[in-house]
Amino acid sequence: NTTEALRDVLDSDTFENHCRILGGTSHAPLPQPRNSQSVGLICYNLGWLPGSSADDKSAFATKTVTTMYSLTDAALMLRVGGLLSVMTYPGTTPLEADAVKYFAEGLAMLTTRDKAGWQGYVDAIPPDADGSGATTVRDAVRTSLERVVKMGVPKQTWRAYEHKPLGRPLSPILITAMRIK
Repeated sequence: NTTEALRDVLDSDTFENHCRILGGTSHAPLPQPRNSQSVGLICYNLGWLPGSSADDKSAFATKTVTTMYSLTDAALMLRVGGLLSVMTYPGTTPLEADAVKYFAEGLAMLTTRDKAGWQGYVDAIPPDADGSGATTVRDAVRTSLERVVKMGVPKQTWRAYEHKPLGRPLSPILITAMRIK
């Protein structure tokens, strides 16, 4: 349990005054912090609500549209030096995992020197991997990045990383993005 794990490693003042855990509720929209752009770390563990039964999994599974909305909220809240950490599950939610990866990379592309800019990066996102020819992931990433550009700090700079085990394409993948300016 996340709450118990954090209580074990944090002093009570830090836990009570600096942590907010959203459990059993939607992550979108994210609750606003006391101070705008004051947040240092936002973590997600996407997929199913831990402990849910097989019957409940679809009801308690994260959805790409709400995840992208929430990640955009998170990007707008993070201070310089803040980290966004997202555990994705391509074996169970492949479109959501793709959208998270492309969004994090898109944050890094906000300051690209490429002539096409971050918009060119988004235009190059391939159609959804499910073979439908749809562009759900591309559209979600574009909407999210447009919101970050419109509502965020001008010239913000990000670094993004994908941490995944080699030779295990369906294993969980950790995506991180750090705001450096």
